Amino acid sequence: MGDAPYAADYIARLRREADPRVRMPGAIYGEGYRELLSNAYCFVETSEVGGTHPAVVEAMAAGRAVVVNDTPENLETIGDAGFSYPGEMGAAGLRAVLERLLKDPALVAEQGARGRERAQALYSWDRVTDDYERLLRGVAERRR
Repeated sequence: MGDAPYAADYIARLRREADPRVRMPGAIYGEGYRELLSNAYCFVETSEVGGTHPAVVEAMAAGRAVVVNDTPENLETIGDAGFSYPGEMGAAGLRAVLERLLKDPALVAEQGARGRERAQALYSWDRVTDDYERLLRGVAERRR
């Protein structure tokens, strides 16, 4: 679990009610973040707002299977290289997906590899830069 200064009461309640085996280290950055990501079984993004989440792309690029809340933005990001759950179901929807993944490490590895390929193909700096250059050239040509 990360951290959120706007949700202090919620985080405190989660910490109180959590199984003692669950570790909630708070926000972790830099080398610690990279170490967690490289050793994770899968990556879960529960956010309901925002565009393409950099953390999802990073997890895909690291070869981790990703599980996302089924917002349009998250589904566009993962394409066919990840898993989603119905966000409106909350924990029950997420639980079903996680139970499936815990029973099938081969599927997790396969989707992790697909995610890596997708991240490299669609979200590399070269690809993003090329897309922006194409967009700006098109705008400039239309203005002439």
